[in-house]
Amino acid sequence: MTEHSASSSAPKGKASERRGRTAAVLLISLLCGLLLAEGVVRLADRLGLVSLQASLADLPAAAGGDEAAQMDAANGDRPLHVADKRLHHRMAANWSGEFPAELMQALGRSNAPIRTNSLGLRTAEVTQPKPADVVRIVALGDSVTFGWGLRAEDAYPSQLAGLLATLHPERRYEVINAGVSGYGTWQELRWLEDSGLALQPDIVVVQVHLNDAADNLWGSIGVTAGESWLMRHSLLVRLVQRVLARPVPANAQPCAADWKVGTEQVCWDSSKTLLDALRSTATGAGARVVLLPAPMRWQVETNVRDARAWVTAAQYQNVLRAYAQQNGWLFADPLPAFVQAAAGGQSLFVDVGHPNEAGQRLLAQAVYSAIGE
Repeated sequence: MTEHSASSSAPKGKASERRGRTAAVLLISLLCGLLLAEGVVRLADRLGLVSLQASLADLPAAAGGDEAAQMDAANGDRPLHVADKRLHHRMAANWSGEFPAELMQALGRSNAPIRTNSLGLRTAEVTQPKPADVVRIVALGDSVTFGWGLRAEDAYPSQLAGLLATLHPERRYEVINAGVSGYGTWQELRWLEDSGLALQPDIVVVQVHLNDAADNLWGSIGVTAGESWLMRHSLLVRLVQRVLARPVPANAQPCAADWKVGTEQVCWDSSKTLLDALRSTATGAGARVVLLPAPMRWQVETNVRDARAWVTAAQYQNVLRAYAQQNGWLFADPLPAFVQAAAGGQSLFVDVGHPNEAGQRLLAQAVYSAIGE
């Protein structure tokens, strides 16, 4: 190598080294800045200056937010519903109280106690690990599964357990009531991932309602089932997503299988994505899955109609039946039995959307028929 070539290569090497150092300094500075910003956002969230969790205030009234607020009033010094960063809210563990007196008076019913176990569920204590000879059914759902306005033993999970014990005394069944008022499919999916699979369910029942489409649309903005690792762990990323995202997800545009909730057109796609993930999660753990749409009173009683035309037009059982048949779900549809019982003069609801003891019995029978035990 000549003296000239050696001298010309030296500046090039030094320049390359300087660029590398500059890039490293910029990268470190960027990472430090992001970490600092993350810390500031977390502090702001902790101080209540910003809120990056889904809020019941964001949900339409039809989505069950009022129910959760009323349930909080059931015990003056310790609310039933407590905040949860993953689920927005959950039920407190080992809670004891009752439905608010004013609510029960409005429903024309006598009061009923509410008790939760150590897992924060309105069900008996759950043995872990599951005994080898037990068939365990986990019932996911909202206030219908929870047993709104009813005693725990009158909710369909308890009635299903009684039905199974009566018809199959040679086998041991456990039916766990994991229903929480105000829950949508996105919360049920997260609860199953975080807690439900540890219970080793053999069957997972997913009870759905007309308002679930709204729950899934509004409650999962920024916390969708398909969110990234960064979205789950970084409040800064979640804040940026909230700021840049559209007020309503793109998949909320009208589509062929929509039904409406309130004044918003809710697309089926958001709920379908969540149900797909729920099915995959449950079946991946070896459980069978059952889809259970709960009827509304106006679908059952000919003299009851909702003033909103979209409510009467909503045919969510048909949408869910087609989906279940195409995607490997067992399907439990209690609507025909409700219609038949109502035609015979039987009362089945405590209000427009919550079944009474007799209605809950029909839910239990529909699930029993679906699982084919």
